[in-house]
Amino acid sequence: MQLREIMSPRVVTIGPTEVASEAWTRMRRRRIRHLVVVEDKRVVGILSERDLGGRAGADIRNRRRVQDLMTAPVEHAEPETTVRLAADLMRKRLIGSLPVLDGDRLVGIVTATDVFDALGSAGAGTMSRAERQLLRAPSSSKRLGGQPVVNWRLRAPGKMPQQRPRAAGNKKRVPFANPIPRALKRKAGRTDASQVPVNIRLAGVKLDQDDRTYIRQTLGMKLGKYATSIERVSVRMEDVNGPRGGVDQVCRIKVVLSGLPSVVFQSQAASLKAAINGALTGVERAVRRRVQRRRMKPIKRGGKGELVPAV
Repeated sequence: MQLREIMSPRVVTIGPTEVASEAWTRMRRRRIRHLVVVEDKRVVGILSERDLGGRAGADIRNRRRVQDLMTAPVEHAEPETTVRLAADLMRKRLIGSLPVLDGDRLVGIVTATDVFDALGSAGAGTMSRAERQLLRAPSSSKRLGGQPVVNWRLRAPGKMPQQRPRAAGNKKRVPFANPIPRALKRKAGRTDASQVPVNIRLAGVKLDQDDRTYIRQTLGMKLGKYATSIERVSVRMEDVNGPRGGVDQVCRIKVVLSGLPSVVFQSQAASLKAAINGALTGVERAVRRRVQRRRMKPIKRGGKGELVPAV
């Protein structure tokens, strides 16, 4: 079996001079772990989610560019390369993915999971010990001599990895709604997450429909569990320095809570995407603390022995 039979032909790429936080956003949206770095139609590097610091690497991503974190030069294969040869190369080089090049042209990419599925379909019981060690899904990595060292976990042939349930199947994780007429506004505590309106305002920046959808979906994922306490959400994005440049992209999110002070969180970064993601993450923590503080408010006794909530 050759790589042309199992490779993914639609390769997600990124430029070396883009902000690293944009690479992280692109990975999250496409649900992938690797990006091929392309400059002038040439493959110049490869970037993994662990190169970006994982979930705890927001500070690194906001201050660095793709070229600072990518792995170069890139190990690659050809469409005619056999799956077993690709597996040997990935084992020797300790890598989790291989771009597939036809000459200098990028035509696909294969991952360790692709290789496992291809070789595992022939029967895991016939594999050698070295092959079993290779053909496992990556769970963590460290650095050794500048190269990622991947730990692997064996899965049964043909068994798909478990994924988080999609938002559509969970009313607490669905996207927040578009702005709605005031006469139809929700009453906090009586409606679900899909009825929480989000108003998006722009000042000196442009935002396409995909970005607006991403904001509403992410707010639903992060704040859906607190929907009964939320009346509405406002998102404001602006370019504070205009054409002068610099770190000037700002995203400010205000969450109006029922019976509690509103929560406001602002994030500033070199790119608009980084500012948006920083604000989305920060406002989730702030809302969680505010709501939990109300739930944990102590109870004290009234004048005649009755229990009343402390204020």
